[in-house]
Amino acid sequence: MKKITSLLTALAVSAVSSFALATGWDDGWSDNDIFVGLEGGYAKTKVKLDGSGSSVDDSDNTGFFGLRLGGFMDDEARVYFTAGYLKPKDAQWISNGVDFKVHDIKQLNLLVSADYLFMPDWDVQPFIGLTLGATETKASGSFTSGGKSVEDSFKKKWGFAYGAQAGVIYQIDNIDLEAGVKYLTNGISNHFQGQGLEDTKLKVNDSCQAYVAASIHF
Repeated sequence: MKKITSLLTALAVSAVSSFALATGWDDGWSDNDIFVGLEGGYAKTKVKLDGSGSSVDDSDNTGFFGLRLGGFMDDEARVYFTAGYLKPKDAQWISNGVDFKVHDIKQLNLLVSADYLFMPDWDVQPFIGLTLGATETKASGSFTSGGKSVEDSFKKKWGFAYGAQAGVIYQIDNIDLEAGVKYLTNGISNHFQGQGLEDTKLKVNDSCQAYVAASIHF
């Protein structure tokens, strides 16, 4: 609990500090280029299961969406906070008579991103950026072997997340239309809580995302 609290506190401080810089705190709210928007797309997410001396992994496309809030430091830089939700598809592995199913996988991402925009005087602006934040992963599972079945959930857990993104922004008056790609990873391992299977770990770590976004400026 202390680690989670420290992580979320650090994230909150980072988000507030970044937002203050992005919005030009000393200039007053009326002069700031603040934006809010929505993003969504498809992600190829790696789902890995470790336990009993074996390891299996799978990856598949799944949808995701998010809400963002941020501001521009100047014409070449922006900082924004994103709350995103990702739900990978159910996964199943059968090996040596063991059947393990993982379902209801859900991942919540709370992220702070900073982008550098090229060609600020153009309507279409390429950008690259970095992302830091926190991720929570949770899921349920069922384990069947030798006619015995155990069903339980994986322990929910927060962890550090980071990644990078690149894309283009098309500006129409006070609206930004955006398309890009993003890579996001974390080091979380979720332990299965079923009796006798506590060493079985689920990892939903690497996500390659293709997305579109729309934002409005205030």
